[in-house]
Amino acid sequence: MDERDPAFVPKAVEIMELQLHPPTDGPLFNVDEKTGIGVREPTAPGRPAAPGRPARREFEYARHGTASLLAAFHVQTGRVHGLVRQRHRSAEFIELLRLLDGRVPKGQVIHLILDPVRLHCSAEVAVYVAYRPWRFRFHWLPVHASWLSFIEVWFAALSKKCLKRSELADFAAAERHITDFIATYNAHHAHPFSWRKGIRFYQRLKAKLAASQALDAVLPLAA
Repeated sequence: MDERDPAFVPKAVEIMELQLHPPTDGPLFNVDEKTGIGVREPTAPGRPAAPGRPARREFEYARHGTASLLAAFHVQTGRVHGLVRQRHRSAEFIELLRLLDGRVPKGQVIHLILDPVRLHCSAEVAVYVAYRPWRFRFHWLPVHASWLSFIEVWFAALSKKCLKRSELADFAAAERHITDFIATYNAHHAHPFSWRKGIRFYQRLKAKLAASQALDAVLPLAA
């Protein structure tokens, strides 16, 4: 629990309940960026396994910069929508919003669970959303609480199954590698995530919130 946000408990309960019971007027997405993805390739080819000899991989790499993935995890279906870019600014975030706008049927509200970081709160983003007042609805995570979002679980799978030991000669190769993984994941592995161990944490937070609200109701009477 991060006490740097004095409203952590009510915000966390709201977000967890939203993911437990998604809205019915449109899809719910967890949105975040995975930045600093290393674009690198080994300086020498590896050696395949042979009888009596294990496979070997070159430990020295040539670095070719980094890539950033801007992604949206669809809570109801588990499918992922993403863009791989060299930078992650408001312009790229708006590009992701446009992508979702084009893929979600008109007339539905696009709900987004987001970190309250500058990238998501910029003037450019505010202007873009203001021109579509009924299309997007932002739900803000508590400060430093991105771990409450399901997309962090998906990012862990991405790191383990796609990025670990990846060999990428340039940014174009990184973009293909990640987008191919997303396409394969959506086609064969996408599924809604559910709270397991986290459900007990949610129940404790909800009890703490109820106790706090009850105390707030009693204090004016005591005064």
